[in-house]
Amino acid sequence: MNHRTQLLAFVFGAFAALAAPSAAHAQVGVNIQIGRPAWGPAVPQGVQYYYIPEIDGYYDLAARNYIVQRNGGWVPVATMPGYDPYQFHPVVVNDYRGRQPWVRYRDYHTRYYRPVAQRPVVVQQRIVERPVVRRQVVERQVIVKERGRGRDDRGRDGRGRY
Repeated sequence: MNHRTQLLAFVFGAFAALAAPSAAHAQVGVNIQIGRPAWGPAVPQGVQYYYIPEIDGYYDLAARNYIVQRNGGWVPVATMPGYDPYQFHPVVVNDYRGRQPWVRYRDYHTRYYRPVAQRPVVVQQRIVERPVVRRQVVERQVIVKERGRGRDDRGRDGRGRY
């Protein structure tokens, strides 16, 4: 073997020995709860719903939508316009499994619901400057009628005669 091949074999062997030590052990633990919104509290395994007192409805963790009352029935909706979910105070529904969380609606409503005056969310406030209109006031001649004679201050009667 020539010198160059021996040097290359040595460098490769040294790199292999340093790159893979025999006593190294690496463990990485990742715990991600898929389905929990960023604004909601942590939930135990198997929980499917939050009760949200601000909307007097539910949030389905599996379907990622809200369930609210509309026209006498429970309807799933993707978003709640006019509400900020980070201002919600969700309650974890631990005691129900199924597809109809409103079965226990009266219990949750009487325990947690507090009517809140809904304030509109201001998305952007725009100030519009309006042009200033300057009004010209033209002096008017005030006509005062003399008492008793029916004549104005120029001496005319009401018919324009002197």
